[in-house]
Amino acid sequence: MRRPLRWLRLTALPAAVVLMAALLPSAAHAAYEPPAWDPPADQNVTTVRWGPIPIPAAQSDDMPGEVVNQVAVNGPCNPLIGLFTSCRTLNITKPCEDCYLTGIMPDLVFAGTDTGVNMMTGGMLHHVVLVNFSRPDSTCPPGLTKRINQLGLIQGGNERFFAAGNERTLNRLYAAGNYGYQVKSGDRWGLIYHLMNMNPEPISVEFKFTFSWTRSATKVDPIWLDVDQCDDSERPIPAGYSDLHWSTTVLRSGTLVAVGGHAHDYSIAVSLENVTRRRYSCVSVSGYAPDSMFAPAGPGPGTAGHPASANTVTSTGHPNATLDEYMGSVSDFSSCQPDLTFGFLDQIRVHATYNHPTGDDGAMGIMVAYVR
Repeated sequence: MRRPLRWLRLTALPAAVVLMAALLPSAAHAAYEPPAWDPPADQNVTTVRWGPIPIPAAQSDDMPGEVVNQVAVNGPCNPLIGLFTSCRTLNITKPCEDCYLTGIMPDLVFAGTDTGVNMMTGGMLHHVVLVNFSRPDSTCPPGLTKRINQLGLIQGGNERFFAAGNERTLNRLYAAGNYGYQVKSGDRWGLIYHLMNMNPEPISVEFKFTFSWTRSATKVDPIWLDVDQCDDSERPIPAGYSDLHWSTTVLRSGTLVAVGGHAHDYSIAVSLENVTRRRYSCVSVSGYAPDSMFAPAGPGPGTAGHPASANTVTSTGHPNATLDEYMGSVSDFSSCQPDLTFGFLDQIRVHATYNHPTGDDGAMGIMVAYVR
């Protein structure tokens, strides 16, 4: 999720433009309530914390303190990571060993507390990615090409199996059936995160992640798709309606069992298209509070995979994040359990649709799909 306009460092807007955006007719009017965190009673639930992580103080209203795309690893940082980003040593404890993850509830809290770090408390979880360094990523395998490929080459693996922005959308894989992401004994996990602080003093934060898991499930594999594949997942968009997209050819067959999206303020949806089979497998729609000034500034086309509007929500589904804490920023993305097959050499395409009042130089559009 992108920071609110008043927090933008490179694209700070005059007050008149912000007011105009607030007065534009919002396209966010489809009612939707995010599902709650409710793993099956027979599954285990474990919470882990990773931190502390210091975030520097803001320099001004338009220059927040930031930790941008830092990589966290267990043990010493490989100095080669410093060639493209910063690195931090953290004790990244896994919730279980030799198990299957069936749900993930992300959160960012002030270190040593359960108080959420969100807009209302002057902080922001721009994004966090969970990485399994023991396996290669299916769409960005280890190599020399881009930053995610290079990270995999340095660490021996780079499988991105979950991501969240400040909206903290829940992963509810258990809702799709008896499926799970396999955690093997000895798997090495890492994090990639972008954190922000608008307070005039430094803050110390930690990730608080809750997992549901079981010892036996049908194994699913994560497939990461985004509009700037294998790099920083950001691309510029113009003022008005836009459709960012990226395509690839899949080198396996399978069944999509769960899909979710992530984008920034003024987004309408993130969609997954199977071009070969001429269908949309998932449309993950953005959710905003009623009358949010960060909802899309106008409509989308209302065609297949490209909704006319975002969702209006009055709750978050997250037990530690009330809607008021978001101060109008995007607070949800709907998820899908499509149960749709795809074939070897099918072409698939991810779309991120926005209607932005002024344009943005760093819009995101990400989908993480789980396939069997």
